[in-house]
Amino acid sequence: MNIAETRQKLLEDIQHIRQTVSLEFKTLSEAQLLWKPAPERWGILECLVHLNAASQYYTNQLKLKFSQTPIRSSATDFEMSFNGKMMLGFVDPASPRKIPSPGMFKPKPYHLDAPKVLERYFMILQDLENAIQSSEGVDWNQKIISPFTALLKFRLGDVFLFVVAHHQRHLNQAMRVKQESSFPR
Repeated sequence: MNIAETRQKLLEDIQHIRQTVSLEFKTLSEAQLLWKPAPERWGILECLVHLNAASQYYTNQLKLKFSQTPIRSSATDFEMSFNGKMMLGFVDPASPRKIPSPGMFKPKPYHLDAPKVLERYFMILQDLENAIQSSEGVDWNQKIISPFTALLKFRLGDVFLFVVAHHQRHLNQAMRVKQESSFPR
């Protein structure tokens, strides 16, 4: 895939994500954000808490990569790694499969402070956008270590693609919560 086109598409996706959260969720009451369609299902705020937890690790890794001297490259194309393709498959927004969240990324009741969650969400999204904007001329094949084990590595480009897809997946989930017939109005 072409890096410049992919970078531009990711930046557009982030703008759409930001707009969706602002328009659809930022104006909801705390009770609406906390509402769950069923005890075992996540509410809107839990979706955002999960995204904060999962994305924070990767945005920290990206900041670290870009604070050091990033590996430069004149490559114009990028191919996802096997691990990246697998991860993208797990978080594909179009997939109807439910994938259990790892324990370290599951929302905890003490994380459900709506104003803080939303503020942190927008900060993490900005960090991700900054990293993608800064990636021009950077080698998208350099390695990023997985939060699960140092043995599992992804390419920089993989991380950009699956983190944005992960946001899209859980925003779709949050929108389905808001569209439930019993959602508090």
